Amino acid sequence: MKNIVVLTLTFAALMQVSLANLTIPRSVFKMADLEAAKTKATESEKPLVFVYTDPGTN
Repeated sequence: MKNIVVLTLTFAALMQVSLANLTIPRSVFKMADLEAAKTKATESEKPLVFVYTDPGTN
C-alpha cells in the first residue's frame, strides 16, 4: 500500500513539474560550490534547483 501512495505522489509531482514548464539544468554543483551556483543562476536569470542527495548511494 505504501508503494502505491509513493508512486502516486511521485507521478503527481512529475506532472506538476512538466505542466509548469520547469527544466532542470544539466550542470551539477556540489555543496562546496553552492555560492558559484547561485552566482551563475543569478547572472543567467535562471532558477536554482536544489536537490539534496547522498552521492555514496545508488
